[in-house]
Amino acid sequence: MAILPPRPSRARPALVLAALLALAGQPLAQEAGYRLAPGDRVALSVYGQAELSGEFTVGSDGALFLPLIGEVPVSGSTLPEAQKQVVARLAEGYLQQPVVNLRVTEMRPIFVLGDVRSPGSFGFRPGLTVLSGVALAGGYARPEAVQIAQQTDYLQADERVRVLEANRRLYRIRRARLDAQRRNDDTFTPPADLGTDAGTEALIAEERQILTAQRGALLQSIQLLQAQKPRIEAEIVGVQAQRTAEETQLRLIQAHMEDYEKLMASGLARRYQGIEFQREEARNKGSIARLTSDLARLDLSLGDLALRLQEMKDAYQRRILTELQDATTRLTETETQLSSAREIRAARLQAAGFAPAAKTGEPVRRIVVTRVQDGRSEIIAADERTALLPGDIVDVRRDPEDTAVRTSAAASGRELR
Repeated sequence: MAILPPRPSRARPALVLAALLALAGQPLAQEAGYRLAPGDRVALSVYGQAELSGEFTVGSDGALFLPLIGEVPVSGSTLPEAQKQVVARLAEGYLQQPVVNLRVTEMRPIFVLGDVRSPGSFGFRPGLTVLSGVALAGGYARPEAVQIAQQTDYLQADERVRVLEANRRLYRIRRARLDAQRRNDDTFTPPADLGTDAGTEALIAEERQILTAQRGALLQSIQLLQAQKPRIEAEIVGVQAQRTAEETQLRLIQAHMEDYEKLMASGLARRYQGIEFQREEARNKGSIARLTSDLARLDLSLGDLALRLQEMKDAYQRRILTELQDATTRLTETETQLSSAREIRAARLQAAGFAPAAKTGEPVRRIVVTRVQDGRSEIIAADERTALLPGDIVDVRRDPEDTAVRTSAAASGRELR
């Protein structure tokens, strides 16, 4: 919806209108040559249109997003140029003869980083120099604090490497032990490149004790189960002998019964005695059936014993294979982490390799200012008196040649493996 301009009052003096027009066409003189860039904050005043006025920030795309007219590209433009663009956009069907005033309320910040106490971004102020920017960042960093922090970082990185190396050594020895257990060997040979220091020897001795203890426990359990086999086999032999005797006795009873039945048929024997022979026959058959059942039970116990022995051996092998797989996985993870940990330690050593605090006086610093002009980045060698412009990046670097001694960590002769 187009916004109609307010109807000028006939009572308004021409001088007021002329002054407004002059104000719209002439921003502050000290800002006339200032070129806008992302991060600048400007105040826009449109006469008679309060809803179009306000403060706006130049976005990262170099444009102002204004009410009603949307984006207006202003990056690289001076205030008069940007003001003309706004006037032209408002005049395109929105306002008749718009009266506009554009001024900078907050210039884009500067950035201070490097050898300062509180690196960051800071609001720009006219007349700001490198020394002022360093002051805003808390001043130069104290050499002692930097040295202590760097040494602490190195010691932490070195400790991380040592822990990973110890874990790697442990997993390699453990994997060798588990591989020997998988082959049912009674000892194992550790990797040849581990060295012969006291820590390594202690780990090897501990793993050998574990191998001896676990293998001994397995053999003892196997022997206890195998010791039951001769007893079961002896029981089987005894029961078989009993069944054989019962079968022999049954045959004798049955033969005697045949002879007795002939006597009974001829009336020479009593029927009562025949019944007793039948009872004896039944008892023998029952004993034979019970002994046959005992033999089947003992055969089943013998098979169950063999099955328990095999299951015990299989469970032992499964446990060894699981532990071997876990040790291999952990070893792979440790070696992967160790590679990056060594690189971090090397970087920490390089950063903490010198002790600036050992020198007397302030360390030598180099200051570099990165400035963007006309869309191009320019690097300027500066000093504390160099004047800054909005958007400048001040990088304070400690001169690496201003060093005296190595840190205690480097002096100890530790080698990066």
